[in-house]
Amino acid sequence: MPSGSVETFRASLGRCLATPSFLHSFYDRLIESSEEVREKFKNTEFARQTRILTDSLYIMAVAAESKGDSVPWREMDRLAARHSRTELDIRPELYDAWLECLLMAVKQFDPEFTPEVEKAWREVLAPGIERLRSKY
Repeated sequence: MPSGSVETFRASLGRCLATPSFLHSFYDRLIESSEEVREKFKNTEFARQTRILTDSLYIMAVAAESKGDSVPWREMDRLAARHSRTELDIRPELYDAWLECLLMAVKQFDPEFTPEVEKAWREVLAPGIERLRSKY
């Protein structure tokens, strides 16, 4: 993973998180993406969920720069277990909608959004998404 991608991702994430409505906009998009997603989030406490997502995005960035047996990857495995078929049952295909809805929100809220920024988000999040999918 090019270190510039992680730096670009972190800078963009910081700009997005500076606007409180960023994650709310993301979740609005995600929930509207399908009936299945709406059902998954029907009893969600979103103040807590947005804090968890913020932490998870940073963990994914650290994991992208780390070896597979490191602390961030162990945390990714914990998240993957939580999202697996035995717990939340988040099907691997749903991560495509998750990423696209997230990128739409980034494009809306990052005033410095460019194709390079989008590429950085995709590169940084791809290993974590793949781990989540693989542990389904």
